[in-house]
Formats: sequence, C-alpha cells, structure tokens
Amino acid sequence: LEISMASLPTEEGMCATWLVAPTIASKADAQSESSPGWLRWMAQWHSALMCGPPVPVCLSTCLRKAQDPLVGDIVEHDREAMVLRGSRTSTTALDDMVKNGSMPGSWQSELDYLASTLDGNADPGGVLMRSVVATNVACPWTDVTRLDEMFYFWGTNIGSIDHFQLSRQQDHADFFVSHSWAEPPDWGTVMGRHAQYAEVKAAELQLVAADLAEERGLRWEEVTFWIDKCCIPQQHKLMVTCVHHIEDFLQRCDRMVVLLTWHYFSRLWCVYEWAAFLAYHEAKNLLISVETFMRPASRDQYLKAIPNISIQHCKCHDEKDRVMLKQKIVQYYVSEDAFENFAKGTAVAMMAVTVAQISGRSDFLFETEFVPWIKLAYDIGQSDLANALLHADPVAWRKSAGGSGAGTERVKFHDQLNEWFDRYLQPVLTSLKLRSVKPEALQVLGKIRSKVTMKKSSQLTRMSL
Repeated sequence: LEISMASLPTEEGMCATWLVAPTIASKADAQSESSPGWLRWMAQWHSALMCGPPVPVCLSTCLRKAQDPLVGDIVEHDREAMVLRGSRTSTTALDDMVKNGSMPGSWQSELDYLASTLDGNADPGGVLMRSVVATNVACPWTDVTRLDEMFYFWGTNIGSIDHFQLSRQQDHADFFVSHSWAEPPDWGTVMGRHAQYAEVKAAELQLVAADLAEERGLRWEEVTFWIDKCCIPQQHKLMVTCVHHIEDFLQRCDRMVVLLTWHYFSRLWCVYEWAAFLAYHEAKNLLISVETFMRPASRDQYLKAIPNISIQHCKCHDEKDRVMLKQKIVQYYVSEDAFENFAKGTAVAMMAVTVAQISGRSDFLFETEFVPWIKLAYDIGQSDLANALLHADPVAWRKSAGGSGAGTERVKFHDQLNEWFDRYLQPVLTSLKLRSVKPEALQVLGKIRSKVTMKKSSQLTRMSL
C-alpha cells in the first residue's frame, strides 16, 4: 500500500493533516474485501500516530468534493446554516421534550398501555430495555450519503417516534453508548472547522461495531447499541420513567463505549454513566474511544478535567438532573465523596491503560504521555493506583514483542499489557469499588446481571437446538 501525502492548509481547519491518495498493490488488494476495509485500518493507524485529525475527518469533505463539487458545496453551506441556527449539536431538557412533544395517536395509546403494565412489575427495566442495530446509527467514513444522514441524527438529543422505531425490545445490548450530545465549546479550534462532531460519532461507532463483529464473526451492521435517543420513547411520559431506570439499562449492556471528548468529565450525566457502568461491570468491558479526540491542543484538558470531577460543579443542562442524580448517588454509593473518588480513580486508571498503548514506542513518549497519569494519581490522593501504574513498562513490552511480525507483535504487546492490568491494576479498581459502592447496591446489581445472563444462555440454547 503506497501512500502519497500532502499538507492541507491549516486555515481550512485541517491542522495540516494528511490527504491520502492510495495506490493498492495487487497483493494488498486481493487480501482486502473492500476499500472501506483498508480505509478503516488506515484511520486507526493514523489516529494511533496522534498526528493531527485522523484521515476520515478530512476524507468526508474530500470525498464529497470529489464525487460532486457542487453538491459538496451545497452540503457544506447547509451545515453552516445549521451552525448559525445553533442546531449543530443542540440539547433540550427532558421535561421540555415530554411537554412539547407530540406523536401519532396509535403510538400514544401503545406507550400509555406499556406504562400501565409497569405498576407492580418486578422487572420494569427488563420490560423497557431496547437496543438499536449499528447500521441505524453508525456508518463508515467512506459512505458520504450516510454521513450526511448521521450528521442530522447526532446533531441533537431531541428524538421523535421515528427514532424510537429504529430500536427493538431486547433483553440486552452489546454496547451502552456514553457521550456528550453537545460538542466541546472549542471543538473547531482543536479539531478543525471541517471536523463535524456528529460525523465523528457515527464513524467511531462503526469502527467499534466492526471490531466486535470481527471478534464474533458477525456483520458490523448487526452489533447492537443502547442510545437514549432511540431506546427511550422521548416526547412521552415514559421518558422520565426510563431515565430513572438508567442503571437497569447499563446492567443489561455487555460493554460500554465512551466517546471520550476532553469535556466529557465536566458533564455530570457522563460522569454518572461512567461510574455506574464500572460499578456493575469489570473495567475490561469499558471501551474508550479517545484517540481521535486527544491531540496536543486537548491533551492537557483531559488531565485537568479529572481532578475537577465534582457533583456540585459538573455541568447539567437542567438543574433538575443534578437533584435526581444526587439522589441516585446517595442511594447507591457510600457518600458523595466516595462517588467522586471512584469516578476520578477509574478515569485515571482507564486513561492510563489507553495511553500505554501509544507510549510504548519510545522513552520520550512514555515520559510525556504516560508519566503524567502516574503524577495525577498521586495528586488525587490515590497512591495505591499510582503504585500500580508504576509497574507498567510499555516500552519494554514493545521491545520484547518486536521482530515477530506486525500482527503477532501487537498480540504479544497486548498480552503483556493485560497481564499487568490483571496483576496490578484490577485489584486496585476492585478495592476502590468496594470502598465506594454500597454493599446492598452491589447485591441488587448482581441479581439483575444474573437475570440477563440466564436469558442470554436460554436464547443460545434455543439457537443451538
């Protein structure tokens, strides 16, 4: 695979990233099922280099221009109009959605009936649980038509009955998607004017779905997500009920993917979802999508955001949410301080794990990328976590895995990283959980997880028969 690179003007918001013009050798072409396959690989490789926006950020614009320059201009003009109208990534309070919403009478009746069946139900979360397939909410960077559709889907948290119909009632979902609907205030400065937050979400989720599909032998389109806009009946009174059962939905998701922008930990809902998932699941089931967002202009913001996690100071679109979340925290956690310490400690730990995969390329990168997280662990008063991080040696792991081919080298590196995680980091995280989450809450969580596991086992048994 030969790659020719040209620097794009920084005034166009591309941060001098690379414009890729691929020439695929016959052997490489024969080994790839389609061009999106190698583009996907290239996007991951480019993101890992931490060198400006990933290839897709500019590809989405370049592909539009290449296919039809006039249409591309119209699309971009339409997007600029959305930005001026303030609807690019807008958020609306829950009460306003219900109060101002409307839906067809048939759906109103059906949802009213569903709400009436919840009284006295032993498992209301199970009744309300839904999931949406990846093809409805995600797409590859190369599918410019779908990118435009995804732009409008991810541009606001306001959902309609059409969005609700994208999901189906299910016992569980593969991923809970945790993210901030609103983009960071300085998004354009950090990512570039043409990097659309909504498109990045759709493309990142497609990569996540593709990875899981490869692992399970599925099509990426079949992977399922829990996303509030699709899985909660917005504009109906059931929406408030569903929000109160967010813990049930988190438990019924096998994993959580976090679209971790640099302002993620400044949002109280995001912090709550992060901590709640890690209270219910093993840390290895948390997948952080951060490489696209972490760059020189945002790196320090991650380091500053985590120590500032605070129930009182984290932002809420509606202050009623803060009241509700504080009640949940009192219900499930030993104290508000315990909740904050749990969120901070797990955030440092999981960010360090992610950064370790990048910092193994050189001693310089280890010092500049990984060591700051060790210092941060000390700064937030979690010396046991800092000591666990001190046992990480990604540079040595990389050297010991070298010379065995790219694929095998990557496997060996991750084997050593996982060994370190299991031996040093996991015990610290388990201890932190036990100190932070109320024992009775953990018992309730265990019962719900058992129900989900039993249902999944029953489904697998029926499928095998």
